[in-house]
Amino acid sequence: MSEAPVQTDFLELDLRRYELRRGSSVLKLEKIPMELLILLVERRDQLVGREEIIARLWGKDVFLDTEQGINTAIRKIRLTLGDDPNDPRFLQTIVGKGYRFVGPITVVNATPAAAAARAPVPATDEETQPSRPKTALRWKLVAFAAVFLLAGAVVVAFRYFDWIRWFPRRSVHSIAVLPLKNLSGNPADEYFADGMTDELITNLAKISALRVTSYTSVSKYKTTSKPLPQVAQELQVDGIVEGSVLRSGDQVRITAQLIYASRDQHLWAEEYQRYVRDVLYLQREVAHDIAEQVRVTLTPNEQKRLATAGVVDPAAYESYLRGRSFWNQRSEASLLKAIDQFNKAIEMDAGYAPAYSGLADCYTTLGYLSYLDPLDAFPHARDAATKALELDPSLAEAHTSLAYYNLYHAWNWTEAENEFKKAIELNPNYATAHDWYSYYLMAMGRFDEAWTEANRAHELDPLSVTISTDIGFNYYYRHNYDEAINQLRSTLAVSPKFPLAHLWLGRAYQQKKMYSEAIDEFNKTDAALPGWVVTIAGMGNAYGEWGHQADAKVVLIRLNQMAREKYVTPYGVALVYAGLGDKDQAFVWLNKAVAGRSHWLVWLNRDPRWDRIRSDARFEDLKKRVGLP
Repeated sequence: MSEAPVQTDFLELDLRRYELRRGSSVLKLEKIPMELLILLVERRDQLVGREEIIARLWGKDVFLDTEQGINTAIRKIRLTLGDDPNDPRFLQTIVGKGYRFVGPITVVNATPAAAAARAPVPATDEETQPSRPKTALRWKLVAFAAVFLLAGAVVVAFRYFDWIRWFPRRSVHSIAVLPLKNLSGNPADEYFADGMTDELITNLAKISALRVTSYTSVSKYKTTSKPLPQVAQELQVDGIVEGSVLRSGDQVRITAQLIYASRDQHLWAEEYQRYVRDVLYLQREVAHDIAEQVRVTLTPNEQKRLATAGVVDPAAYESYLRGRSFWNQRSEASLLKAIDQFNKAIEMDAGYAPAYSGLADCYTTLGYLSYLDPLDAFPHARDAATKALELDPSLAEAHTSLAYYNLYHAWNWTEAENEFKKAIELNPNYATAHDWYSYYLMAMGRFDEAWTEANRAHELDPLSVTISTDIGFNYYYRHNYDEAINQLRSTLAVSPKFPLAHLWLGRAYQQKKMYSEAIDEFNKTDAALPGWVVTIAGMGNAYGEWGHQADAKVVLIRLNQMAREKYVTPYGVALVYAGLGDKDQAFVWLNKAVAGRSHWLVWLNRDPRWDRIRSDARFEDLKKRVGLP
């Protein structure tokens, strides 16, 4: 790992002010790293063993992971001093023994009391002699007095202070990382700050003991002026992480602080600086430190993932972040731009797995929304996800995309479920994995499990209009149309122009035979996503059922014209014929849909718009060819 450049200004350790300075600048160190530095400086040029460090910093009877604590403190000292462990200027590691401070430093304000408190106490003649009854009695009295004074101190503390404030970190089980502020002064760099926020969330989300709010929800607080307790209440979290990011040349600096939200109480703050090529390690380091501060227990695999990070080409990383920024917009045009950025990242750094995972996400979405022929989109998604997992098997996003491919294109139900479960195991806070797994469970007829996963996704991403819409979609496929309408109206009250909410609301109205309201919702969908085949086909189906034959036939003509310029799903054309009551043509186009691997066929069992032709023997044959249970 590359360290910060070595600074030549003299170092000064001020014991009275408890400060480390370089020239006129104060260098930040937390308590444990500072105490360790003081110990090493006091014993300058001498070997200090790990046992002595443990006794000094934590005491002898400690039940903490002191090895990890020492390693973290040493790493932070080196980072602050700009020291290279491979060519140390200040801090030498004696493998298997301990550490030695060898660099130039001036100690000031070392008061006699402070020196005495830290210096080892020499043994007296009396202490070196065999114990005598008088000595034993004296020590018993001293021990009794110490216990008495300690008990009194505890009583005073609990009497005069809010004792909960002494242990607030034990109550932090859920966290939201608010968008990091862009300190570059250039609005064009917003994508970098947003991307760093997203990546920090992703790293924290892999910790199973924490519930971490997804980026979609926290992004809504980018410019908020709301008090932190209110933000925490809206997101239903205990802790808030906020901070800033500054990229300058080939270096990036992050500041982060942790707030105990209900009390607006500051718990911890730190500043980190790395070369951009080491940004992957930086993100994991911040996540690890936050986990340490809230005192969650990391599994061995989580510890390994957070401790392991490679380097990335800075230009490739920037292209990746731009790609994710476009991906988050989810329009056809933005998805194509995202693909271009991910491909650029791969050209510059062919070993960067997240770029392939980003490609997979784009192609699954383009396929699902019928912007691309599924025979083109889904195999691209499969290849990109597979490559990502070859490079990094721990990427939950890539496992989720592969699961999506197996669900919607390969129709391999067993593999789909295995991949969804693997993704959730790797990142239990990945809301998209829970959401998409609910699709699978719904298609399989496992309604209660689907409901559990959809609600878990909503808990992790409470302000996501997509997931809120998917809960309405869940009600719809359970044929609970009244609840679907209520849910989708609530979604639209928050985001009035969200097209998918209008689409599903229109479908729910249609099943209630509220055709005029259904057509109105489809028109609103079309206004937001002009020319979307899914909307137009749904409108044709509704017109047919409503008895507006002429309008339904106009839709067929329009779909035929659109097919000359772009992909038109045969599933949609079949729906229009089903609405018109033309069974034969409906099956002609459904057969074309099977041949073209139309992903909408996964919903044959659930979609009520096929009820008019469901009793036909040809429909049962279709289900067998798709392999639906």
